[in-house]
Amino acid sequence: MILENGHSSQYLLDYKNGLIPKGLGLGIELDNHFVWKRGQFNIILGHDNVGKSYFILWYFLALATNHNLTFTLFMDENYHGKVMRDLIQMYMGKKFESLTDKEIRRGELKMESMFKFVDNTKRYTPDELIKIFEESDTDNYLIDPFNALKTDMGYSSNYDVLNKLKQFSKKGRTVFVNAHPSSASGRRQATYPEKHHWAGHVMAPLKSDIEGGKAFANKADDFLVIHRLTQHEEMWNLTMVEVVKIKDTDTGGKPTTLNLPLLLDYNSGFGMKSQSIDCIKRPFETPKTPVKMFDESQNNDINPFKPLDYDSVPF
Repeated sequence: MILENGHSSQYLLDYKNGLIPKGLGLGIELDNHFVWKRGQFNIILGHDNVGKSYFILWYFLALATNHNLTFTLFMDENYHGKVMRDLIQMYMGKKFESLTDKEIRRGELKMESMFKFVDNTKRYTPDELIKIFEESDTDNYLIDPFNALKTDMGYSSNYDVLNKLKQFSKKGRTVFVNAHPSSASGRRQATYPEKHHWAGHVMAPLKSDIEGGKAFANKADDFLVIHRLTQHEEMWNLTMVEVVKIKDTDTGGKPTTLNLPLLLDYNSGFGMKSQSIDCIKRPFETPKTPVKMFDESQNNDINPFKPLDYDSVPF
């Protein structure tokens, strides 16, 4: 179908007049690089066991409590009970073991109002999962990980699946896909070199390292790399976030500087902190200042991540 003349007139006028909506932020440094946008197709890449799933759960909970967004989760590698436990602990701000039965039930009901879970006891074809997503009717959808889908991971089939997910996102549904890198990116030659401050630790993957090929980077609107030095004596609890692709910077976001990822603190399992800021809203706490976009010019903290100059880092 050919569009009629004038199909973009309103957009052009809105853009000229500054009326195109910006993405939603959380009032933290991440806002300068990555914001939530409706109808966006996001890829998140990271090695196994670096905390990709924990990062995305924290991010989703922060969005849910600040912006009333809802989520449908297909998480093949995590028990639903464990996911719910982590979400409740982050939301309640206390160790799960210390919560009363009433607090647990209160947290569970709150999480169930924001999150829906896809049964992960079976494998789904991409078409089957997209159909479940369509019937779920939430703002966001997660596939974690992509290789859990019943597809052959070939170049052509990957493009076919990614195109279907992209079309689904164009209906105003925001999609997140967690993915692993290929096995080569975790081998010995992919570690920091001998004279580097982190010699021997596995390096963060490049977006081209993703399992299944370059199709993922090509089709993604935004692309994040999550990394963590899991065996580092002091930095094991710091999640590194690299934003390596932002398709539309006009609506918010920009890639992070090379070798300067954002750092998020694990915060003892209570939801990540960015430069000491906890952005999860909890109704039983003193109301926080309404979320606004993070102002980089007002941040006077030491940048905790300077290439090859870590003597000044306050770990």
